[in-house]
Amino acid sequence: MKVLIIEDDIQLNTTVSDFLRDNGYEVTSLYDGEDGINEIDLIEYNLYIIDINIPNINGLDIVKYIRQKDLFSPIIMITASMELENIKTAFGSGCSEYIKKPFYLEELEIRINNILKKQNEAPIIRISDTINYDTEYEELKIDGEVVKLRKKERRLLTLFLLNINKTVTFEKIENYVWENEIKEQYPLRQLIFDLRKKFNTGENFIFNINGLGYRFETKI
Repeated sequence: MKVLIIEDDIQLNTTVSDFLRDNGYEVTSLYDGEDGINEIDLIEYNLYIIDINIPNINGLDIVKYIRQKDLFSPIIMITASMELENIKTAFGSGCSEYIKKPFYLEELEIRINNILKKQNEAPIIRISDTINYDTEYEELKIDGEVVKLRKKERRLLTLFLLNINKTVTFEKIENYVWENEIKEQYPLRQLIFDLRKKFNTGENFIFNINGLGYRFETKI
């Protein structure tokens, strides 16, 4: 498993990196937010451990950047304070867990194992009695038959199903689905229309939330 650590405290970075390597992880350690962004553009990681307060680009912005590309890989935020606003922003941006300095290495290990266990528990999401979606393979099945989806349809449906019954904002959809492409090449409204057609059951699962975004609601 590939782990990226971004922490500007050299001693802490080295200690955590060595601990994870000793436990079989493949670790890349960085000390700067800008270097982190460059690394994320080059390599896909399975786990991120990021300090909130790092030079040049802060950890919260890095979390947002990761989630434009990757909805699944766990992100653990390291924080020196318990400021509620930072924690709310971190979870709102897509972090999976946080840990407060100072911490025991065994505590970090427990949090990592807990995240990975949850991640492996339920890759199949039931949409209705006859419709399932496999988040690992991004595969939609209706009555046991696989429904072919284009890449943007898969990304949009995955985003919705990781936020079932929650409003997903226009901005979050565009950042993740279009991956920094020019949106006008394939309007969101058209993409929603095409995805609705793929269900072909007469049921509507996708609802427009006026001025905010869309919500996917299940039937079970």
